[in-house]
Amino acid sequence: MVEPGEPRPSVGLSLASVARSRAHRKWREMGGSTISRGEASRLASYIEGRRRDLVASIVRSSVLPRPASIAANTFAGVFLDRISEELEGGERDVLDIWADGAAQPDEAFERGRIVVIACAVISAEFVADCGHSDEVISYLALRSGELEKRFQADRNAVVAPAGSALVSRDDVVASLLSAIDARDAATCEHSRAVGMWCGRIAKMLGMNPEMQAFAALGGTLHDVGKIATPTEILLKPGPLDPDEWESMRSHASIGAKMLERIPSLKDLAPIVRAHHERMDGKGYPDGLSGQQIPMVARIVSVADSFHAMISKRPYRTALPVPAALEELRAGTGTQWDPVVSEAMFDIVQPLAVQRTLRVARG
Repeated sequence: MVEPGEPRPSVGLSLASVARSRAHRKWREMGGSTISRGEASRLASYIEGRRRDLVASIVRSSVLPRPASIAANTFAGVFLDRISEELEGGERDVLDIWADGAAQPDEAFERGRIVVIACAVISAEFVADCGHSDEVISYLALRSGELEKRFQADRNAVVAPAGSALVSRDDVVASLLSAIDARDAATCEHSRAVGMWCGRIAKMLGMNPEMQAFAALGGTLHDVGKIATPTEILLKPGPLDPDEWESMRSHASIGAKMLERIPSLKDLAPIVRAHHERMDGKGYPDGLSGQQIPMVARIVSVADSFHAMISKRPYRTALPVPAALEELRAGTGTQWDPVVSEAMFDIVQPLAVQRTLRVARG
């Protein structure tokens, strides 16, 4: 049966074509990223032209079980060939069929990691060389998660037919976190921690469970735009110069554009875009102030800043919790929402007292 909106079989249009159309439509409904024909061709040409350099960058990753091994080199090269084929031909099942055949049980973990790292490397290098493209970044982030899932699947189970790997909201979030982790594990750890704090703040503010989960998700994905931040800036062991700082600041708008292209996460786009706005209007990217800033973005701002202050960075030591709370208090009303800050104080201060008592009791 042909569903509404699908092409009807005719001369020159096979039932297989209708099936593929159905799979593509379902993929989009479940949150899959689409990439235009022009951007797909541009990305394929880039991958083919930079194949040798991309393979070298992929296999040097320290998170691989066997960095720079012959097996990793070979597999990375084959993956780049297959993804170029998928992009050039516009057939989404090319990589799915290949992954199902390449997912050997004893090598599934390493191969899955290579795919995730490869997509993150391609994304970063493409942006550095060709400029930002939210289509390219979203496509690579989602494809990496989908393919890693196929590699990690129980090989004793029946493999799903090509084109049927539909992704849920949780799957999309997991794939984006995998892409962040492949770029910088510290950023991924920070994102998870901020998500946790956001959920707790929302609960302290009396928000319902649905909004608590929404706030936690906004915090978890607040830095998703850093997938596109050049590695030398993202991992620079010192203060950024003005040009580098401008590039780093763009992650809020880039992250929002990425999420706008993912149906299951588009409601988070305004939160991600606004998480660096300030109550006094001196934030970025839009200079919003006060109530113009979405409430959940104000929650993310407090959680993000607090966790950043208590975390060690290559260019500075972590602040003790009391000192971080003082910084937060000093900026309340100008940088941060007083109501949100007060909720953070109520959460953190009892924990600090409990730690002090435990130390005193020794």
